[in-house]
Amino acid sequence: MLRRFSLLVVLFAAFATPATAQLRLHGSNTVGEQLAPALVRAWLAENGFDRIETVEDAPLERTITGTNAAGDTRWVEIHAHGSSTSFRDLDAGLADIGMSSRRIRDSEVARLQPLGRLDRPSNEFVVGIDGLAVIVHPDNPIAALSIEQIRDAFSGRVENWRTFGGPDRRITRYARDENSGTWDSFESMVLQDTALAAGSARFESSSALSDRVASDPGAIGFIGLPYIDRARALAVSAGGEAVPPERFSSATEDYPLSRRLYIYVPDRELDGLGGDLARFAVRAEGQEIVDEIGFVGQEIQLQRVAIPASAPRTYREFVDGALRASLNFRFEAGRPVLDSKSERDLDRLIDFLGSERGRDMNVMLMGFADPSETLRYFSVTLSMERADYVAALLARAGIPVRRTRGFGDALTLAEGTGSSSAAKNRRVEVWLIADRAGAAGSR
Repeated sequence: MLRRFSLLVVLFAAFATPATAQLRLHGSNTVGEQLAPALVRAWLAENGFDRIETVEDAPLERTITGTNAAGDTRWVEIHAHGSSTSFRDLDAGLADIGMSSRRIRDSEVARLQPLGRLDRPSNEFVVGIDGLAVIVHPDNPIAALSIEQIRDAFSGRVENWRTFGGPDRRITRYARDENSGTWDSFESMVLQDTALAAGSARFESSSALSDRVASDPGAIGFIGLPYIDRARALAVSAGGEAVPPERFSSATEDYPLSRRLYIYVPDRELDGLGGDLARFAVRAEGQEIVDEIGFVGQEIQLQRVAIPASAPRTYREFVDGALRASLNFRFEAGRPVLDSKSERDLDRLIDFLGSERGRDMNVMLMGFADPSETLRYFSVTLSMERADYVAALLARAGIPVRRTRGFGDALTLAEGTGSSSAAKNRRVEVWLIADRAGAAGSR
């Protein structure tokens, strides 16, 4: 009898104990230092967890817990030791979600195949845009450098600022650590086949790196946009005019060193807490937080932009009087399909055009190709096919497109930044123009 009573007590206690759920986010310091904790806290609050606490367990490691009115507790672990650690920890079963400031590599997709095809739109979530800012001391008079000059500074080919027209002062170099996706992005877009100069200081924390640059008159470093702080960011040129790392140029990914910030969700998490958090991050509520932290959210903005001096006359005529939308549709390499961000951007554009702000705007699409994709003679055809493809997707949603045009490999972006430039050149720009006369649908 006593044994039966004890068993009932145990069973009652098991059902009466408040539930505890666990979610582990590992990877990028750029994503994990500020953005991921802010997204997690907002997500917990949206789900009714109002007693939210953050505990710093170790450098770049924290646990965020939330408790709801029923006494249920949900806790989220965030380890932000670099993008490469996200894929290693997913593979080892130490993480439920991966955070990365670079796209997953083909080799990592293959290795993590048991978790799902992580480069599919269903598993790959672009949570925001970042610009890789090249920073110097605020008193440094240099305002802009080319990709080649930045490469020369970090490789040690140039040792003194006077070579770039600055003061007679030795260049000191500050770089992120080997595990960092920021480092991977910088290495692929800037250094490429060139090695970082020996003796360069390496940092796991973007904030610490920025602080050191701001205190060293000879310094040059690189970090994500939200970490510029007291340092000063340079404009960057890549085959054209120098572009500062501004929000709009980063949103369109025209800034040569713009990059995407990712969350990767394995199949097993898509219907669980991991998928729910990722979907919250890409919704309007999550994108507001991305903006607040200092990254670039993906909600559509319109802006009148300066046309590059190298733009063809027909391009200038095409966009005369129009506003640029803060997105480019990009295509997977060798495939006539939109990439994961562009699939979600299509929904954002459809929603925007149905809103009060966008309802009276007509759409114009401008397609482009990368010079490496095909012969120049065929590049105009390929770019036109891309513009028509996006127009067809919009037409399915009941949105007519006023004009489409292909410009081949004119106006390449981020020239000289390796595979990054090829990806950015496979694009369709979106321009909107107010036309209440009902000209929509003409071409």
